[in-house]
Amino acid sequence: MQSYSESLTTVKVNTLQTCFENTEGMISFEEALLLYKLAKSAMGGCIVEVGSYRGRSSVFLGLGSIDGAGVPVYAIDPHKKFTGVLGGVFGPKDRTEFYRAMLSNKCSEIVSLINLSSDKFCKTWNEPISLLWIDGDHSYNGVKNDFDSWINHMQPDGLIAFDDATDKNLGPHKLIDELIESGLFAKVTSVGKVIVIEKVNHK
Repeated sequence: MQSYSESLTTVKVNTLQTCFENTEGMISFEEALLLYKLAKSAMGGCIVEVGSYRGRSSVFLGLGSIDGAGVPVYAIDPHKKFTGVLGGVFGPKDRTEFYRAMLSNKCSEIVSLINLSSDKFCKTWNEPISLLWIDGDHSYNGVKNDFDSWINHMQPDGLIAFDDATDKNLGPHKLIDELIESGLFAKVTSVGKVIVIEKVNHK
């Protein structure tokens, strides 16, 4: 597994480690560093996150964008009562912690929270997306719905990252297999349980 801390200074790694420890979430530090690096490399358009919970991944997307081209980050999560396929319980209290995380990590001016469901909000969307991070409903129907909602808004060279994508019993893994088997998408990299794909022949 590639270490995404290797190209960062010790000071930067320590700073990001502090942000990681002070923000609740379900991604590992190496996975968070991957999001940071992807966001830092995003050029033009915007970054869209589907499923934000209490903001850990949002913070790393925001910090990466701040250190990169400064593209806006849109965090989409209705923060309504919901029980995920892995048993996680989510709800309005997560919104409070999300706001706290954006303020304490100085991401409140780069990350915008959209408190609507992904499929409803995308209907009025008109901005190109350079990085799409899908970490919402991990059922097959849920993740496919999120993917279908946003894929037509992707820049030709845009990247799509999925969380919990290595568990064969979960929706992201099945969907990624289908996308790669179609020949239209290819795997770019993976770290931990995160897999990143892109469209084939996008250049």
